[in-house]
Amino acid sequence: MAFLNPLFLLGGLAAAVPILLHLVKRANARKIDFPTLMFLRKIDKKTIRYQKLRRLLLLLLRVLAFLLLVLAFMRPYREKAPVSAAVAGGTASTHIIAMDTSMSMSYQDRWERAKSAAEDIVRGSGPRDTFALLDFSDRTMIRTLLTRDGSTVLSEIGNIPEPGDRPTRYVPALKAAEKIALEAGTAKRVIHLISDFQKNGWTDEERDYQLAGGIELRSVDLGSDAFSNLAIRNVHTNEADQGSAFNLRIQASVVEFGNRDRSDVRVGLAVDGRAISEKTVQVAGGGTEEIEFQVPGLIPGEHSFVLEIDDPSLERDNRFYMTVEVLGKTPVIVAESPGTRNRRASSFFLAMALNVDRLSPYQVTAVSPGNLDFRGKLLIWNNISTDDAALQKRLEDFVRSGGGIIVVLGDATQASVFNRGFGAWLPVKLDETASGKGRPESRPADDFVLMTDIRTDHPIFLPFGKPHSGTFSGARFYDYTRIVPETGAEVLARFDNGDPALVSIGIDKGRILIFASSADDTGNDLPLKAVYAPFWQQMLRHLESFEEQTNWLEIGDVVDPKKVLAEKAFRRGDEAPDPGEAVAMLDPAGQRLELKPDSAGAVTEKAGFYDIRTAHLDATVAVNTVPVESDLTHGSAEEMTAAWVSSQPGAFSINEEPSALEKDRSQRIWIFLFLAALLFLVSELFLSNSGLKVKSDEAEKVTTINS
Repeated sequence: MAFLNPLFLLGGLAAAVPILLHLVKRANARKIDFPTLMFLRKIDKKTIRYQKLRRLLLLLLRVLAFLLLVLAFMRPYREKAPVSAAVAGGTASTHIIAMDTSMSMSYQDRWERAKSAAEDIVRGSGPRDTFALLDFSDRTMIRTLLTRDGSTVLSEIGNIPEPGDRPTRYVPALKAAEKIALEAGTAKRVIHLISDFQKNGWTDEERDYQLAGGIELRSVDLGSDAFSNLAIRNVHTNEADQGSAFNLRIQASVVEFGNRDRSDVRVGLAVDGRAISEKTVQVAGGGTEEIEFQVPGLIPGEHSFVLEIDDPSLERDNRFYMTVEVLGKTPVIVAESPGTRNRRASSFFLAMALNVDRLSPYQVTAVSPGNLDFRGKLLIWNNISTDDAALQKRLEDFVRSGGGIIVVLGDATQASVFNRGFGAWLPVKLDETASGKGRPESRPADDFVLMTDIRTDHPIFLPFGKPHSGTFSGARFYDYTRIVPETGAEVLARFDNGDPALVSIGIDKGRILIFASSADDTGNDLPLKAVYAPFWQQMLRHLESFEEQTNWLEIGDVVDPKKVLAEKAFRRGDEAPDPGEAVAMLDPAGQRLELKPDSAGAVTEKAGFYDIRTAHLDATVAVNTVPVESDLTHGSAEEMTAAWVSSQPGAFSINEEPSALEKDRSQRIWIFLFLAALLFLVSELFLSNSGLKVKSDEAEKVTTINS
């Protein structure tokens, strides 16, 4: 027996305290002469002997309690003689096998060699060794906890699924293996890291990690400096012609990540499951070759595209998936008050400018504010003043969810009404003191302002900055509303007197443009100019492109099915799905994914197309492998493992014996000593209280006799 804190032995002197108190308080017998004994109570000799025994027992309990407390603070542990490997016939070890199942391990025969190496570790171990098995990519899965049953571990090695599409991350796996190793009771603890040691997996975060002291890390390197892998990267699409059917141009790069020249590489394109084109390219080792496909005559709707390359060495990154949604003409809703017999509708010129067959991508429909359904993503709020708070809340929600609005400040707009409505949630106000509305008949015809100060670097006005592309300087504005922008509002154009003419505001996912004059010829003559139609089309394009469509995701991204369906309905101008409607999501293998009600969505784990369906709406999400995982550049296994191994001394001595602190932690003898001391103190408390009760009863009897 040894002690972690032997100096606490001096505390044993405290055990002398109850002994001294016992000796001091011990009553000395005195002889007293009484004339008569008739008034004294007779005490049985058994009672006297009981009292002596009780006092001795109390003394013993108190002394033992003090001694046990002292021993508990000394932290005793059982000392065992070291057992050397020579005497014991071999030291028991713990082997934690970590197998890399990232996509790069699918290259050629790496996975088969990985399983063979893991099986050799189990078969070559000692009879007293324990094992644990885990596999990892960018997440870690523990297959078996510590066990001595080698046959179980061998069976689990054979049952590990083949490498999937996920990328490489080493540190999560090392942390999991380290935790298992620290829980092992053997003297020797070894982590076997079986991987191709892909250089891209060793990030800056991975470099800073170190294992705990005393844990050995052994590498089984399956990588190679000589390799060749082809993949399709840098994919982008260009729309060649807009209309009821149009051509799509797909450009991509064929990348050779290795050091070998590749000739006659076949690259094919399939649209909606049908192969439509195939080309052959030559790619030099470590080089890139550009490729382009033309897809003619796509009709409106969602289309799936697959670019496929022929490379048998690593097939998981041979396909590139994407979706393209052809919308045709985008619906634009114009909310305006009904026209009168003596006046044309406010949207007359808008319809003439935007409803142009094949030359305009937009289709304008005029409705009254009461019939507004918000099914589209583009809205023109044309010269309306209303104090309807519920309608204002719908407009705000529409913009925040990704919609775009152009607010036209015509002659019917009232500054006070605008400030109570739009001004409550937009960083802009209208000047209520200015009289810019309703030009009187007596006003001179030459009283106007010009829109001369425009931001030609902004996407709306960028086309007009080129020579012979039209000018706004000839348009006269007789009536306009004075806009007072606040922080968060961007002025894109001004009149020649400095007042804002066009203001842009971004709100969450959406955007609002505020035009200071009318959309017809009641406040200006812009509709009579050549720049009118392209100006309005540019404003709508700016609102429409504010929320770009995502054509594909990568492995590990989260897909929110309800959000995907809502965005698709929004782009198409359809009614959004009911929040309580059942949604089904299928992975690329056609397996239905479990969607928990409180989860943010499903994490993508396989490359391909994910189908999302409801009773009335469906959508497709394309998912591709992580680009860096295709680069099989080999890292240095020795350098990586050396960086992860701790330079701190191990927890075990050279004789494979645990330290005193580790032995104490494993045995915890002091806890039992402390509990025993507590038990003695409680027993002493009850025994002393029972003695007080006996004395009280005796005193009561004496009082009764005297009475």
